[in-house]
Amino acid sequence: METPFITMNGVVPAMYGVQFASNINWTINKGEQWAVVGSNGAGKSLLAEVLLGRTACKGEKIKYNFFDEKPEDYKLEHFPVESIIKVCFESAYTMADYKNMYYQQRFNSTENEENPTVEEILTRATSSKDDLEYWKEKLNLSPLFPKRIIMLSSGELRRFLIASVLIKKPDLVIFDNPFIGLDKQTCMQLNTFFNELARFQQMIFIVPALEEIPDVVTHIMPVKAMAFGPTMTRKAFDKDTQFQASLFEERSFPVVELPATSVPQTEYEVVMDMKNINISYPQRTLFKDLNWKILKGEKWALSGPNGSGKSTLLSLLAADNPRAYAQNITLFDKRRGTGETIWDIKRKIGYISSEMHLYFHADQTCLRIVDSGFFDTIGLYRKCSEEQEKVALCWMKMLGIENIADKPYLKVSSGEQRLVLLARSLVKNPDLLILDEPLHGLDAQNKSNARKVIETYCAQPGRTMIYVTHRRNEIPACVTKFFELEKFD
Repeated sequence: METPFITMNGVVPAMYGVQFASNINWTINKGEQWAVVGSNGAGKSLLAEVLLGRTACKGEKIKYNFFDEKPEDYKLEHFPVESIIKVCFESAYTMADYKNMYYQQRFNSTENEENPTVEEILTRATSSKDDLEYWKEKLNLSPLFPKRIIMLSSGELRRFLIASVLIKKPDLVIFDNPFIGLDKQTCMQLNTFFNELARFQQMIFIVPALEEIPDVVTHIMPVKAMAFGPTMTRKAFDKDTQFQASLFEERSFPVVELPATSVPQTEYEVVMDMKNINISYPQRTLFKDLNWKILKGEKWALSGPNGSGKSTLLSLLAADNPRAYAQNITLFDKRRGTGETIWDIKRKIGYISSEMHLYFHADQTCLRIVDSGFFDTIGLYRKCSEEQEKVALCWMKMLGIENIADKPYLKVSSGEQRLVLLARSLVKNPDLLILDEPLHGLDAQNKSNARKVIETYCAQPGRTMIYVTHRRNEIPACVTKFFELEKFD
């Protein structure tokens, strides 16, 4: 006989201004591993918030049946926060004081001494040395132990966050987009690890695409346009290709003429020239005699395993890393350190990265976040002109997110946030576009449209792009040059 783990019967989230197409009816039995599947903005993240007790509900209460000291039908309204934990990229907020940090701080070693190391955080999280050693081995955390959390790459941060949750032995773990930011080898290892974990851990995975569903999943909760269900087994879901197609219906995106650039035009031939770059940290070498030259109009793909230094390399280029002054770097035909300001450099660049995502924590509308791209700031602190507002809305329309322009950025889904930051990077129609994993967490339709917008940008004369991804199939067709980093032992 199946043992109920969590039961939701006729649950309705109490959210002002949101219409739900159906109540939530969902029974999770002990030992089942679920995936919540649907497009960006469908309601997946909301469902997770309901499970976590962060969203009030009308009508029936949720029954949490996994507390041994309570009877099976005990209706728990306020459960211990450690019983259900969500793992997502934004979970880093709880590990470090990002609200009092700034993006460039991670590249300023003298300002990071008070930030905790991975080892310090995990040691505080458990009193069991055996547990610490177990997760250290399972998730290959030894190279990360001496690192301060602010210095972790997006892939390294993902592995650390998983360990920081599992070491607390929660009853249920909700993994939001578990594979984003990870290279192919790490994805395969994590997929296998989930199979091992299922022997003693209940899990729910939130995914925006069919290919993102881990092998361990046994049941599916489909979500579409704020309608939840019907639930089904993984086997039945995999067979019903017609239902899968209906879950991710074709969307139409408007064809809009690209706004003109707002960047003052100057003459240059070389966008970037790095010669014999050497960057190292205690017990770790990132680059040794690295050379890379990019000419105006070229489109590059930058690749390399997690921890190989991709984010650090881009920080040298985007004027975020003070170590650039000690290196032989030329940007837009000018040698670094010859009188230009970081704002002179940033003015020509549009940039998106996973790490940058963590620093947008101000309670501003999505439109204001896009507007901030005109000024290269993390958030908007000055008033845009009417023309700038129109341009920002134009880019949002091209990416299919004009409907969330007035919504708080922190209240939209992680996939929608990603599209907002992509619009921010494009808003100036810059000379150089740097896209670090721009399609993170997007469903198939949004990925396809985002690539089209990126390729339309690249088709303009003289535009240059650096595209970073672990997934070759996501690289736009306009990319013709490739640069791969190797990871030093």
